[in-house]
Amino acid sequence: METPEGPSDAELIARVRNGDLEAYGELFGRHHHAAERMARQLVPANDADDLASDAFAKVLDALRGGGGPDISFRAYLLTTVRRVHVDRIRSGRKVTATDDIAAYEREPETFDDPTVTGFESGAAAKAFASLPERWQAVLWHTEVEGEKPAAVAPLLGLTANGVSALAYRAREGLRQAYLQQHLADVAGDRCRWTTERLGAYVRGGLTKRENRNVREHMDDCAKCTAVYLELVEVNSALPALLAPALLGTAGIGYLAAASGAKVGLVGFVITGWRKVTENSTRTAVAGGAVVVVAIAAVLAAMALTGNDTPPAAIDKPPAANPTQNPTQPPGNPSTVPPVKPPTAPPASTQPTTAPTTAPTTEPTAPTTAPTSPEVTSPPTPTTSTPTVAPTTPEPTTPILDEGLLTISMPTGGGGPSDRAESTQAAADVRFVITIKTPAGNAKPVVIGLKYGTSLEWPLGGNPTGWTCNKAAGTCTATNPASPAPMPVTFQAPLGGSVTQRTFTVSAKSGRLYDDDSETLVAPPRTDENLLKIVDGKADPDVHHRILTVAPGIDRTSVSLRLSYGSALEWPIAANPAGWKCSSKTKLCTAINPVKPAPLPADFDVPSDGTSAARTFTVAATAGLVSDTDSEVLAGIQPDESLLQIVTPTPQTDPNPFVYNRFLKVNGVTNQRVTVDISWGRNLSFLSARDKGWTCSRSTDIRRATCWTDSYSKPFNSEWAAWLPGSGSNNQLTVHVRVGGREDTDTAQIPPTTTRR
Repeated sequence: METPEGPSDAELIARVRNGDLEAYGELFGRHHHAAERMARQLVPANDADDLASDAFAKVLDALRGGGGPDISFRAYLLTTVRRVHVDRIRSGRKVTATDDIAAYEREPETFDDPTVTGFESGAAAKAFASLPERWQAVLWHTEVEGEKPAAVAPLLGLTANGVSALAYRAREGLRQAYLQQHLADVAGDRCRWTTERLGAYVRGGLTKRENRNVREHMDDCAKCTAVYLELVEVNSALPALLAPALLGTAGIGYLAAASGAKVGLVGFVITGWRKVTENSTRTAVAGGAVVVVAIAAVLAAMALTGNDTPPAAIDKPPAANPTQNPTQPPGNPSTVPPVKPPTAPPASTQPTTAPTTAPTTEPTAPTTAPTSPEVTSPPTPTTSTPTVAPTTPEPTTPILDEGLLTISMPTGGGGPSDRAESTQAAADVRFVITIKTPAGNAKPVVIGLKYGTSLEWPLGGNPTGWTCNKAAGTCTATNPASPAPMPVTFQAPLGGSVTQRTFTVSAKSGRLYDDDSETLVAPPRTDENLLKIVDGKADPDVHHRILTVAPGIDRTSVSLRLSYGSALEWPIAANPAGWKCSSKTKLCTAINPVKPAPLPADFDVPSDGTSAARTFTVAATAGLVSDTDSEVLAGIQPDESLLQIVTPTPQTDPNPFVYNRFLKVNGVTNQRVTVDISWGRNLSFLSARDKGWTCSRSTDIRRATCWTDSYSKPFNSEWAAWLPGSGSNNQLTVHVRVGGREDTDTAQIPPTTTRR
């Protein structure tokens, strides 16, 4: 990013106030050329340098005394040049001897330039003075002097982009302030509410309802309508009005000298005059006066820049030449040359005519009808060409009219035409476009329709009162004075972003234009193909499931919400690929919603519980589309081959003084195994010393539970039989669980008499 070179004007001004004269030398180098150029508009060229130097000295004194500008050095300096020039005029007046000095012991009278005074008391200068000095400085350099942002950047201590942004804000602030100043004197009681909002109305800053109220008021108020139309013109010509407001009459010449475009002054006069005359049927109120004052300022500037008359001549204007053409400004008869009259047609087509008066500067037609000389042979009737009225150029400045276009959604049953469309799908959404043109409007009324990719062309043909072109996306009213309401019907979108579900209608009639938009709300819907729960690898001890979401375009998010019964637990591993999941909220969000990755879900086989306790549910949401699937997981399944109670042989019996029984779990390695043991009253469970096993038993009942987290070898249980017998009193029962499988076996312990 480019940075300004050297300190800004504000930094140099602060250094001057602190006594740094070198900083003032840099200010002198930056702005001396502009001061000298301004001085040349006020005094002869050989005196311009002295006038500029005196102005710099005045500014230096002001800065040393704590006064002067803080930022806008150029504008303050050029104003000082003019003030010093006025002081010189007053001091150079003829000295008159007098014995009464009291009359002269008062403050010196101020010098008044009538044209400048008119501008400085006007709305433009007041609006400019109300702005912050930083805004004034950037407007001076960019709007008045027409400098590029790159050239202004070092003066303000900004980058070129920063100058552009600051100038944009300053222009908007000046426009709003100018418009409000312009309305300050016309806000009567009846029109106060409207006139207070006309400034924002012109700039498009009101709400829909406020725009409608302003328009309805202007329909009945010619005065406010005239002010509004004038504000539209003024709003588009602020730079042209700002120059004379800030620079005065000499300032116009200053700008012309800067650009070398003196011929542009004439164009400014003609442009200003047209702005007054082009709407001659209006009640112009104060708007015409603004342009007239501007023209007067330009003409006065021409008088200053067109000769080398000493400045003191301002006190006494030269007498007008009685022979001078009254259509030309005094003192400069050659500024606006007369325009040649139109060439007469050939004699073969019409009689030769001659104007009876001298032509004026109006190029369109002679001011009076010419007369035709007599023709002797052959005799023909005397004819004359009728007077052609001057043609007034039609204004072309676009006008934003918020009341021109309205988009509404009908409610209730509607009329017969509505009921005739009952064959449309219930998902269709109907709107009505209404255009309100001025009374007696003859300008063509054209609307254009644009819509997002989730919508389609909403018309099946030509609605009543309209001719439409689907390829161009436009419709033209057959009756521009009173366009018929246009019904449009969009098929409800199934998804998409806000932009893709939005349609815009633009209306235009002559200079008036308006546009409005509506966004369709896509109704939520269920898509049974969105979510699928797929079985994973076969595993008797774990329910492996894979949650898949179908891919789709125009998605901004895809989420899965899981819920499950009390016999189940959170099944998602930490940090699954392509997803962000939270066990706390039970929610997973896809990182790529257009094509979500498969999401593994592993449920432990529930040991018990009802079907509700063993059920899990997944709810998928992709934009406005949703799908929900559920599954009841099977509990523990019996496996007759899982458990085996083994009686050791004499060679493998670890303790011949007790009854040893080995509980063997088949086909299991390094898994969690749980064993529940119960026995009859004639038996006693002695101990369990196997490493890696933990047992829990109660002394008041004949039951124990033993488990290991990593099964590696059979569990050895030791028993004693205190009484002989058989049946349940000498029987032990073992129930083993591994993952989703279970098995139960029994064994008889012989009586103690057969004890080995």
